[in-house]
Amino acid sequence: GIRPEPEFATVLLKFGSEGIGPGMFTDARSIAVDANGNIYVGEYSGGRIQAFDSSGKFVTQWTADPKMPLRGLAADRKGTVYVVQSGKIQKFEGSTGASLGNVNYGEGSGFDDVAVAADGGLVTAWSRNSDDIVRFDAHGSPVKTIKEAISSVTDRSELNQRVAIDGSGNIYALGTFNGAVFKFSPDGKYMNKFGGDGDKPGQFRAPQAIAVDGKGRVYVSDIKGVQIFDADGRFLQVFRPGGGGASGMVFNDKNEMFVVDRTKVVKVALKE
Repeated sequence: GIRPEPEFATVLLKFGSEGIGPGMFTDARSIAVDANGNIYVGEYSGGRIQAFDSSGKFVTQWTADPKMPLRGLAADRKGTVYVVQSGKIQKFEGSTGASLGNVNYGEGSGFDDVAVAADGGLVTAWSRNSDDIVRFDAHGSPVKTIKEAISSVTDRSELNQRVAIDGSGNIYALGTFNGAVFKFSPDGKYMNKFGGDGDKPGQFRAPQAIAVDGKGRVYVSDIKGVQIFDADGRFLQVFRPGGGGASGMVFNDKNEMFVVDRTKVVKVALKE
């Protein structure tokens, strides 16, 4: 196999342990960060969201829907937190947990994941009767729909789509059932796919999260750790951030990577 360079990633911050108290997690799979460096962590079951400052100090927590799995989490620059549960995207004020209503979409509920674009808009996975990707502008209006983003390419239905967007507006969809990443241009045109089921470098076994860094590199986590690809889908490297895996990943403006892995949060700086 490929030996990751030990100096490729430097751990800057690590916090969390198993439990239900402040700063503890039972099954945290989602992570987000705002422009002030505040960190938001969502539990898959129980709907608990905890907010931390940039040093990992607990600030507050709130609960969205305690009965439904928390499927997606994102934060915009201003500290609005978007939570995906029961097909809806709820908005919260990150600093207080105050509810700010829902993201409205004419086709109704069916959302499964959300990511925030650099312009303040959203990219969402919408799965009510297919695997669409819906892009919203910063005012919350839907401006682009990519119909059957994955199944139209592979002829195989996709029941669990994760989304990410880079600084240029390119959209990436990770289809965990299809075991591949699909890239779309900012105007929604299909560009290419990479990955595939398997154990070789650049292939996936049970992929679960996707993120894109400030240089346009694409990160996909699976049971091997986190695999890194260039923007065209060429495999670069695999590593285990903080020695573990990644249930959720996100990058800040300094291109530092935040990873949540069930009971802990790790922040790493990556070598250029």
